[in-house]
Amino acid sequence: MKLKTSELTGKALDYAVAICEGWDLDSLIENLENIPEYSTEWSECGPLITEYSTELTHWNESEWSSRMAGCTSEPSGETPQIAICRAIAVAYLDEEIDIPDELLEPEGK
Repeated sequence: MKLKTSELTGKALDYAVAICEGWDLDSLIENLENIPEYSTEWSECGPLITEYSTELTHWNESEWSSRMAGCTSEPSGETPQIAICRAIAVAYLDEEIDIPDELLEPEGK
């Protein structure tokens, strides 16, 4: 299913970042359970800050934004990790991305 890159969450966002990180698309699709949890784990997300030269802004309790050096887009998220991951995905991918159905979160979650 096609989703807006700037609105991705959860495993779908992790999948998009893995693509940006150079993971082979076929390998990703065959091993969805092995995608790093970039959007929730600092151990996975932290190194991305340096690698992609992202800056982070804390607006309030539940809103962060992130921007990569040289980019005008500044996606936001509920956590710093989500904002960082969205900034990377928006900078490197199209406005929309095909996400495997297995990674889509059920409605209402």
